[in-house]
Amino acid sequence: MMQLIVNTQYLRSGRNLEVPFRILLGSDGSTAELVCNQILRMIPGKRLVCAGEWDEKPVAVKIFLSSVRARQHSDREITGINALKNAGIKTPALLLQSNLQQDNTPVLVFQRVMPALNPHEVFDMAETDEKRSELLKRIAVVIAEQHETGLKQKDLHLGNFLISDNDIYTIDGDTVDTGQTGTPLPKAMSLNNLGLFLAQLNPNFDHLFSAVFQAYTAKRSWPPDSSLFNQLLKEVKSQRKNRSKKYLHKIFRECTSFVCYKSWSSYMVCNRNSYYGEMKKLLSDPDSAIGSSRLLKDGNSSTVALAEVNGKLLVIKRYNIKNFGHALKRCPRNTRAWSSWRNAHRLELLGIPTPKPIAFLEKRWGPFRSTSYCISEYIDGTDLYRLITSDRSKEINIEALSIKFGEMLKLLADANMSHGDFKATNFIVAGEKLYIIDIEGMREHSCRWGLRKSLKRDCRRFTKNWKDMPEVARIFQDQIRKIKL
Repeated sequence: MMQLIVNTQYLRSGRNLEVPFRILLGSDGSTAELVCNQILRMIPGKRLVCAGEWDEKPVAVKIFLSSVRARQHSDREITGINALKNAGIKTPALLLQSNLQQDNTPVLVFQRVMPALNPHEVFDMAETDEKRSELLKRIAVVIAEQHETGLKQKDLHLGNFLISDNDIYTIDGDTVDTGQTGTPLPKAMSLNNLGLFLAQLNPNFDHLFSAVFQAYTAKRSWPPDSSLFNQLLKEVKSQRKNRSKKYLHKIFRECTSFVCYKSWSSYMVCNRNSYYGEMKKLLSDPDSAIGSSRLLKDGNSSTVALAEVNGKLLVIKRYNIKNFGHALKRCPRNTRAWSSWRNAHRLELLGIPTPKPIAFLEKRWGPFRSTSYCISEYIDGTDLYRLITSDRSKEINIEALSIKFGEMLKLLADANMSHGDFKATNFIVAGEKLYIIDIEGMREHSCRWGLRKSLKRDCRRFTKNWKDMPEVARIFQDQIRKIKL
């Protein structure tokens, strides 16, 4: 049943808006009714983006809710969209500029591009590098068109575009910098912006960048120049570092992706999409959940259980406090669950497979930390040691596994990261993927010497797994030597 016409207070009320709902628009003495039937994006108290209907047409609606800067963001959106349109760059048409009738909250109504695909989803579902490359090259040509007309998007990523048949539309005019409209962007500024776009992809896809750069330079009519490509790669590396820093701050606070709760006695962060039903109950009493679940490990330092939560298998890992002395030593430091949560997200940014982090929880007494819990998805696989030493060993392509291990090691080295415990049981083989677990001890190194020392120690520990299997050890050592630590 459709709700009655809602007000601004309701729209600002939080993330639990019920659709469909209606809003009344009014400007220049005229009124219009608009139906919102799907929420596309929400930043509580700031902005709401909906799919809906207006005048019997499918539309996308942006409602600017900030009590301080709503008009500024609305005007900036209009300026950016008009600049794109005047430059001949495809963007959804602005159909109506209006306000909520009750209090002049700015509302912009856009043509809804149909059919439309999200480039993020297209990229993630692409089965080959060729398809991924073609998508990136098409978007790079649009970015080149923007730069050639003096425009750039300050927050450039795949989500700034829509794909409809053979067309690519640029959206989100609020982020369009129009300061140099009419004058092609200089090379340094262009490479900085293109580097920002490519930095959103994890390093597994760096090998696609050469073809993407060629598509971009061809559109800009730049002659081939390897020094410019090297400059682009430096930009990507710098932008990734900045992106990682911002994101790793975001995962510890309330935001679009995460629910965060802090009190004198606890601190909890959970993926917003998972925070419902049985998950809320689990986080309120994790020890009971562990007690009623299947134990995978019951050790002195940690306890691991497998639980079904909201129809999904999850792993609950409790980091135990061994005794009073251990409690005194640990209480002022970040908990191991905190480190595991952070490292899991770091690995996701790097494209290194690890169980998806779902939530973490710390028991506290004010600023002092005690027992902590990390909850992650369950990977249905076999650890590397058990797999290679099993009766199935002759069926296993150890060479292929060693290549995956080498790729993982290189990504860690490039990110200045070491693991700390390369036991073969800390690698899980599931399907065609090699996952790494027990990541609470991972660390980032500020100097190359410290990184090399730690990674060599990791590799010695890994090779030790195969002391009775010299041929297996040789295969993995060949991959380690390729990294040139």
